[in-house]
Amino acid sequence: MSAPIKRGGIDQAPTPQNTPASVSGSYLNKALPPTIPSTIKEDEELRQKLLSNPLLLSAIEGKLNTLIGQDSGYFDQLPKSVKNRVYGLKSLQQQQFKLEAEFQADLLELEKKYHEKHIPLFAQRREIIVGKKEPSESQIEEGKKLIEENEEGEEDEKAEEDEAEEDEAETAAETEGTTKGIPSFWLTALENLNPISDIITDRDTELLGSLENVKMDYLDSPGFKLTFVFGDNDSFSDRELTKTYYYQKELGYSGDFIYDHAEGSEIHWKDNEHNVTIVVEKRKQRNKHTKQVRIIEKLTPIDSFFNFFDPPIPPKPEEDAEEGAEGKEEKDDDEEDKEDEEGDEDEEGELEQRLQMDYEIGELIKDKLIPRAVDWFTGEALQFEFNADADEDEEEYEEEEEEEEDDDDDDDDDDDDGEKGENGGEAGKTQPAECKQQ
Repeated sequence: MSAPIKRGGIDQAPTPQNTPASVSGSYLNKALPPTIPSTIKEDEELRQKLLSNPLLLSAIEGKLNTLIGQDSGYFDQLPKSVKNRVYGLKSLQQQQFKLEAEFQADLLELEKKYHEKHIPLFAQRREIIVGKKEPSESQIEEGKKLIEENEEGEEDEKAEEDEAEEDEAETAAETEGTTKGIPSFWLTALENLNPISDIITDRDTELLGSLENVKMDYLDSPGFKLTFVFGDNDSFSDRELTKTYYYQKELGYSGDFIYDHAEGSEIHWKDNEHNVTIVVEKRKQRNKHTKQVRIIEKLTPIDSFFNFFDPPIPPKPEEDAEEGAEGKEEKDDDEEDKEDEEGDEDEEGELEQRLQMDYEIGELIKDKLIPRAVDWFTGEALQFEFNADADEDEEEYEEEEEEEEDDDDDDDDDDDDGEKGENGGEAGKTQPAECKQQ
């Protein structure tokens, strides 16, 4: 959209009159531009009319919905020879998509190949975490050097104090012999990784403290399976809990695999009291005739990390089409169903958000948590996680600072001009305030 015509700037307006041959002799450069009274509130009046007439508003919304996703019809108006060239480009693009599919298939096989090489290392990691094996001296020295190299901005004295505290803690643990492996390793790593930390509740922490390992395996078909290995606990009898993510067989328009659905294993809770996904409310009921009292339990679902193993179910395309057709018929028959339809839209939006969140958490565990578990445990991974956001904020702040400095310069110029006019000379210059904000 072109910029609005400013007062006195008609010669710059995007009209046929502003060509070099006509601007100087046009009557338009002598005419005053049209002005619009500031008292007219057309937008507010139109809004009030639409709100007072829901039928008209609904008709406009329906018409706009029919225009979404439609092309302009430009291609249909092209000559046949031009259309044939477009058909040729479409054929070339299809060949490109086939190559992209081959690339994704080869890339998946390459990921599987190197994942097999990671398995022995992950097995050693698990043995150290649960206390079945101790790292070698060379591994300890190498790991210590790596952590020291990644520590930035710390003073030598602080590093010496931390090392002394670690030595004292190690000596005490070795003397008492009570520490086995790395306690709460996976719980700590999960709590450091957003948004997973947001779904972990206080009731989950004790149970996740018994988590011994988290591993991932690729499926024969496009997809992967996450396996959570637990030690003995008082909540459920399962040794392993799994979550499987399936992708669609066909690639999406962008050339990537598209998430289809997920399936979680059933958790066999020992009793309702230890089920962290529900709250048990006990109530007493007295029989009116026999006067006998019985206790009933009301189970209320609550937020929990372990709801991760009960993923939301996406609607099937056939069901969506049927529900859409039924909703349209009901809307035509009775306008009172509009509130129900709005409620259905809210539920669909909530389901879409839950599906997106469920998929993102699975991808985070697969791509970030499992490969870099020790960095999430120590918190080292957090500095890489938030650097991008910090840089963006800094850039935005610098831009705002520059704008503020420009404004300050303008204000100073105005003040100087005013002082000149009053005093008949240049007033004493004052030092502009600097922004010390970090």
